Amino acid sequence: MKAALRHLLRGRRRTILAALAVFVPVFLLVVFLGMIGGMEKEMFASLTGFDTGHFQIRRVSDRPAGNALPLIRDPAPLLSLVDASDDVAWYTVRLDLPALAAAGGRSLGVVVQGISPAEATFHSPLARAVRAGRYLEPGDEGVVVGQQLLDALGVSVGDELILLGAHPQGAAGVALPRVVGTFTIPDPALGRGLVQVDLGVAQRLARTAGITAIVGYVRDVDGPWDAPRIVDAVARIRAQLPEGYEILDWAALAPESEMYLRIMRPITVAFMVAFFFLGGLVVLNTLYLSVLERTRELGIMLALGAPRRYVTGQVILESGLLATGAAVVGAVVGLGFVLGVEAAGGLPLPGAYEVGMALFGIEPLLRMRITAAEVVLSAMAMVAVAMAAAWYPARRAAALEPLETMRHAD
Repeated sequence: MKAALRHLLRGRRRTILAALAVFVPVFLLVVFLGMIGGMEKEMFASLTGFDTGHFQIRRVSDRPAGNALPLIRDPAPLLSLVDASDDVAWYTVRLDLPALAAAGGRSLGVVVQGISPAEATFHSPLARAVRAGRYLEPGDEGVVVGQQLLDALGVSVGDELILLGAHPQGAAGVALPRVVGTFTIPDPALGRGLVQVDLGVAQRLARTAGITAIVGYVRDVDGPWDAPRIVDAVARIRAQLPEGYEILDWAALAPESEMYLRIMRPITVAFMVAFFFLGGLVVLNTLYLSVLERTRELGIMLALGAPRRYVTGQVILESGLLATGAAVVGAVVGLGFVLGVEAAGGLPLPGAYEVGMALFGIEPLLRMRITAAEVVLSAMAMVAVAMAAAWYPARRAAALEPLETMRHAD
């Protein structure tokens, strides 16, 4: 141990270079994994909070015209089934129908989402996204819309909005609600095309007492990494569903988003393999030069009877000490950066990133999330690469012939 430390300290410049070759990949991998974890969490929360939920129970039927969902006329048995499930944290009913929103001679096609404000007020991220006015209240006759829609129609909070709605399995209806609140969300498509009203208003627009879906959320789910809990809960509920109904989890409801979330992390890890490879080459070069410089010393050790495995162990020990120390420091510094960003509530990103982040429904903030296992594995992976890189110099040192080393020294 002392000899290994002495040799590392003797060539400080090379030791620092090799340590940086280990430190930088570990630090970057921890930071990148933190970024990916943060993006996964934000994308999952946006997708399930604004649109799909963790699962939806729907009626099995051919899709009506206009891409509307089939109506559930009597949801009571289904509600009792979901209410009895220990897996479900909360649920709500929803009536989605295509509609036309108009004001001041302007009109836009929208999706009217009839919800139950009693549940949504406490759980829906849309309720927390209201920036002007207020959110819906039970029995409310008003409407909550995105700021993008208000800008397009040229109206503001307190103004009247014309909603013309129709469901293919219902009838056409009209409502003249006032805008009671506006929400601001990253996704411009939702901000421009989503209108939330109380369920009673939506049912009057569709001239029906039915709903289109029961939207549920499973307990203890924080991100896509908890998807197995959703799968298990959905399987248990599916086994009890009456004939004519289906339950779909978030992955089935949004397969494109689920696929993107699934490939983000492998792509990042593949990208980081290049950094690990370069770091391993620097460690290899440092140890190889160290062996060349110590040819005479190693030869004397062998001439005095030192076992070749002892010489091999010295080189491996040097690599292990250097790699472990640098990897631990890189992991700790990277973890500190991730925790600092999260404690600050995220870091604002430049405006150039806003459009790209909006495509995935994410605010232009750098948010991070990482687990202890990911930090440890990042450090261990680089240590393994460094130890593998030390194998050739260690083997060369053990293969030295004492007489040859003396001739080389002269």
